[in-house]
Amino acid sequence: MVTIMLEKLEEVRENIFRYLEARIELFTLETRGKVEEGVVRAVHGVILGFLATITLIFLLSLLAAFLNEVLDSRYLGFLIVAAFFLVLTIVWVVAKESILGMIREMAYKSIKASQEKKAEEKSEAVQDLMNQTRDTLNQSGPYIARE
Repeated sequence: MVTIMLEKLEEVRENIFRYLEARIELFTLETRGKVEEGVVRAVHGVILGFLATITLIFLLSLLAAFLNEVLDSRYLGFLIVAAFFLVLTIVWVVAKESILGMIREMAYKSIKASQEKKAEEKSEAVQDLMNQTRDTLNQSGPYIARE
């Protein structure tokens, strides 16, 4: 009986080590995948931001030229567009703390949701391991305690 119990304990130990090895490998793959995804998204974001900036510059130049035509002036349209962005910049500077607070809150919610999802996945994995271990121990039947 003692040898059977020792064999079962050895199986449990092997299961735990296999689980830990699998978790380490999974962590490595997840980390690599996240880094790759982050780089791809960063490159995409930079290119998209560049294209959007160029498009915005041309559209604002077109708006300024249109305002110049409507107002029969060479510079008044550009002055109006520049004044709009000056006001926008001042609002951004004055509202800096509230804008930073909103950004922090959004980032916190995103990180919290990600951590909760990971915690749930870990809990499920541990529960699966416990069930497998329990099944392994139950396969040999009840043990007789040594006296």
